[in-house]
Formats: sequence, C-alpha cells, structure tokens
Amino acid sequence: MARRSDLGSDSMDLLLDTICNVFGGIILMAILVVLQTQTSLGRIPEPKAEDVQRAIEAKRLRFECERLGGRAAGLAQHRDEVAGTFQATTSPTGERLADAQSEFRKAIDDAHRRIKMAEADVAASRRDKDKNDDLLRTAESSLKGKQGEVKSLEKEVEQLSAASSRQVRLPHRRGVVVGEAKYFLIMGGRAYYVGYRHRGHHHLHVEADDVADPPPAIYEQTVRITPRLGGGFAVPENTQRGDAVDRLVNAYRPANDYFVFLVCNDSPSFAAFQRFKAAVVASGFHHVVYTTIPVGDSITVQPWLFHESE
Repeated sequence: MARRSDLGSDSMDLLLDTICNVFGGIILMAILVVLQTQTSLGRIPEPKAEDVQRAIEAKRLRFECERLGGRAAGLAQHRDEVAGTFQATTSPTGERLADAQSEFRKAIDDAHRRIKMAEADVAASRRDKDKNDDLLRTAESSLKGKQGEVKSLEKEVEQLSAASSRQVRLPHRRGVVVGEAKYFLIMGGRAYYVGYRHRGHHHLHVEADDVADPPPAIYEQTVRITPRLGGGFAVPENTQRGDAVDRLVNAYRPANDYFVFLVCNDSPSFAAFQRFKAAVVASGFHHVVYTTIPVGDSITVQPWLFHESE
C-alpha cells in the first residue's frame, strides 16, 4: 500500500513539473515576442504629417466615391422604375401628345427668340430713322440757306444787268477817222497799251511795254497778244491832274491821234472803259471800241485798214 502511494506522488510531481515547464515556456515566448516587437517598432520610422494627411484624404475620397457610386446606382434604378412606370401607364397617344408638347415648347422658345430679334431690329430702325430725320432737317436747313443765297445772287444779277444796261450803249458811227490809231486793251479794271497803226496801214506795231512776247508786225493778218503781268495801269474812278490817264491824253493830239479800245466782255472791263472813254472824249479825241472775248489771258486783234469813230 505504501508503494502505491509513492507512485502516485511521483506522477503528480511529474505533472506539476510539466505544467511549470509549459508555463515557463509560454512566459519565455511572451517575453521573446515583446522583445522582438519592441525591436521591430524601433526599426519602423514614424509616419510624417503629410503621409498621414494623404492617407486620411485617400480614405475620405474612397468613401465619397463609394457614396456617389451608390447614389448613382440608386438614381439609375429610380430612372428605370420611372421609365417602366411610364411605359406601363402611358399609351401611344400619350407619347405623341408628350412629343407634340415638347415640340410646341420648342416652337414657343423659337418664337420668343424671333420676337427679341425683331424688337432689336425695330430699335435699330428707329435709331436709323432718328438719324435720317436729323440729316433731313440739316439738309432742309442747308437748302433754305442755299435758296436764300440763290435769291441774293439773282438780285445781284438783276442789279448788274440793270447797271450794265445803264452804262453800256451801242456805238454811233460818225464816219472814217483819220490819224494814227492808238490801241488799248481794257481788261478788268486795268488798261494796257497794245501799240499803234499808221494811217492807211494794215499792220499793227505791238509795243513791248505792256504786252508779253509781242509778235512782229505782219501785213493784213491778225495778231494775238497777252497782257504783261504787272503791266498797264489802273483806270481811276475820276481822272485827276497828273494821273496815268491825264498824262496819256496830254501826250497825244486830237488832230493826229485817236484811240482804239479793245474791251473784254465783262462788267469790270466795261466800267473801266466808260471811265477811260469819258476822259478821252472830254479831251476832244475820237475813239473806236471793239468787244473782244479773251481766250485764257490772250486776245486776238484785227488790224483794220480804217476805223469809223464813235
């Protein structure tokens, strides 16, 4: 009996030794794991703030994408349900009505656009009309001014015609005049000495004092003369002692000389001729007058064999 008791106690001791060894191994393994973990943690670098922020942002974006994907799926499902309900509850006539309603709305929108365009065109036309009205009023005002100028010019023409009719008369021929002819050109308000013609001669001796480029004397042929720029003398309103006309009539003799006036066909020339003629007649000279039409600045002179004085 005692022997059996010893065997049982030995078995218990062995069991206790085994359990202790197991727990000791577990404790040793735990210590090794903790030491290994701490060593690994020491080798792993700590994450940076930027990496942490990017990781958080990536998680947020994944979550947002999943949420939007779910919402899109829900909307697609709702669309399919609405389409199915529409197909189930709508007849072909209703579809045509819906299409007609859509086209009608498009037509209304198009009409609104056309109305706006038409209103813009009307506004532009009104602006153009106002501008044209202003131009028309300006043109009418200018026309009235021009009409006034025309009336004023017509009055001046009437006055000049009346003055010309009072100042100009047809010459009265009194017979052949004898002596040496002194030719004078009356152009504007100036008189130019042309030259002289001997008694009974056909040709005209052109002087170079008042004539530019005087032509040579040619028998029985006309000559063309051009007044020299700055030549001649101004015919005075009233002849005074010592002026150009007074010196001229005193240089000639009524018994030997007479005047031939070549008068240009304009009012200033005829007025100057009237003044010159009055001084010549007052001094007892005979005179002959011819109206000439200048071509440019030149006139043509015909050297007549004889003259009939006025």
